[in-house]
Amino acid sequence: MNNIKLVRVDFRLIHGQVITKWRNIISATEIVIVDDKLSKDPFLADIYVMAAPPGVDVHVMAEDDFIKASQEWYFDTNKSNVLVLFKSIGNVRHLMARDVVFKEVQVGGLGGGVNRRSVVNGISIDDQDLQDLKFIQSQGTAVYFQVTPEEVKLTLDKAITRLEG
Repeated sequence: MNNIKLVRVDFRLIHGQVITKWRNIISATEIVIVDDKLSKDPFLADIYVMAAPPGVDVHVMAEDDFIKASQEWYFDTNKSNVLVLFKSIGNVRHLMARDVVFKEVQVGGLGGGVNRRSVVNGISIDDQDLQDLKFIQSQGTAVYFQVTPEEVKLTLDKAITRLEG
């Protein structure tokens, strides 16, 4: 999956400045949103397609379709720089439990709520998210928190120290 330049968890998916900044950093020409529910809702999926910057192809894929594309070497043979987006950490864990391997996973936007603890401004996680992130990292994937490119990456290990500290 050499053409995947960034795997990002952000519950907002495609949105304003942040996505534009990351797209520019990695020169993304394709965005793949992996979400089973969204893939079955053509109206909502079209909203994300229309929200993408000009010149960027957007594909909304179910998990099974993403796995099939990766097994068929799509992400190695296409000519695009790909940004892969997930709404939740659990979605990434689910794919990785099915033998999908990512070099890095960036957690970039998860809102607050009951039983959620702030990791950095704009990112909060609950106990299940933390367990899922530990699993992802145990698969050899580098996990870090970073909302915008201007911010310093916070590794999962450092975040755990902060949360437990």
